[in-house]
Amino acid sequence: MNGSMLSTQATIVIVMSVLSLVAICVPLYRGLSLAARAFRATRLVPRPLLEKSLQLVAKGPADSIAVLMLRVLAKSLRSPDARTVASDFVVDASRQYVMNEYESSYSRPISMYANLLPPVGLAGNAIGMLILLVSKQMAGTALELGALGLALSSTIFALIGYALLEAIKLRLYGRMLRCLDEVVSLQRTTEERSAATSAAAVPSPA
Repeated sequence: MNGSMLSTQATIVIVMSVLSLVAICVPLYRGLSLAARAFRATRLVPRPLLEKSLQLVAKGPADSIAVLMLRVLAKSLRSPDARTVASDFVVDASRQYVMNEYESSYSRPISMYANLLPPVGLAGNAIGMLILLVSKQMAGTALELGALGLALSSTIFALIGYALLEAIKLRLYGRMLRCLDEVVSLQRTTEERSAATSAAAVPSPA
């Protein structure tokens, strides 16, 4: 009788522990997968490749944030409306557009997966405490230890996963800003070259 009861108790703890870990691992895995794609998208594209992309000689990495902003910026500057406003406003608008694209594609989904982890950990904690209360009525020491382990481990793993995803998101945001700054710097350099070329082409008065 005691052996059968202990076996049942152990089975309950194992099943609940596995379910708790799976519930934590699913959003954590999805968040990390999305972060890996964002890491590739925010890689720093070399300046020569950016210049070729600006000249439409080469397309460059299709999933790169820097190349995306370069294409948006080039298209915006070629539009007739861009001639009526300063180029700084066009650059800022293009930068904001690309940042919004990054937020919707990477940052907000990563935050959604990260925000799922604390409630899942809290649910595992509540289940573990419930099993612990039941085990006290059954005088099952092994079940008490297993329930306590479930409650603590689910909370700890969920908090670690949440902190990990949030830290990665902050790191990715810095990489994204660095990519956009590189494109803005390239645009400024291109404008300065064009201005110098135009000034050199204008004949000096006699």
